[in-house]
Amino acid sequence: MGFVLIGDDGTDAAAPARREAARIPHVESIRRNAAAGRLVMSGPRLRADGSTAGSLQFFEVPSMVEMAAYLATELFHRDGIWVRHAILPFRIAPLPWAPQPGRPGGEAGPLHAFAVIARDGTDAEAPRRRLAVRPRHFARLGPEVAAGRIRIGGAILDMPDGAMVGSIIALALPDEAAVQDWLATEPYVTEGVWQDLRVERWRIGVQPYPPLPGSPA
Repeated sequence: MGFVLIGDDGTDAAAPARREAARIPHVESIRRNAAAGRLVMSGPRLRADGSTAGSLQFFEVPSMVEMAAYLATELFHRDGIWVRHAILPFRIAPLPWAPQPGRPGGEAGPLHAFAVIARDGTDAEAPRRRLAVRPRHFARLGPEVAAGRIRIGGAILDMPDGAMVGSIIALALPDEAAVQDWLATEPYVTEGVWQDLRVERWRIGVQPYPPLPGSPA
């Protein structure tokens, strides 16, 4: 079982200083959780000017109990660096993912990517549309994962082990124009499965992550 944590930094003038003051303990917390096999990918979300907008973290843990324990010791949460956060139940697709930065065979430095956070429609036909288009979506994912253009992806759930209500994928593409070109031919977009999308710049940090579900150990 997995969860995604999306944290938003403040936008006031003192926000960058608050983040910097807590950065070292925050990185130490990330490293501990990665080494323990709980955190599988993490890094800051960035604005167009390169400043930090928040965080995006992927966890593989059994329940919200472990997420609550993480938040209780995470200084970005406790000290108000994240002025708001969301925790979404998330199931990573079992695909042969490339190693994350810091894993054997992965990048030695941070990886710049774009995280697409997409919500399905909320109409009565939304679940049927997703299931109907899902085979074409997965047929496209395989070659993109093999080429290293998708680094993680899966379904947002309405509750742990619940129904699929959206998706998150990380695209290792050169710029946002390339991301928009990629999305223009994605079946979940062209067939109206994803109806609320946002694209976030994301810098995936180097950590001792465990293997992603489905990837070679």
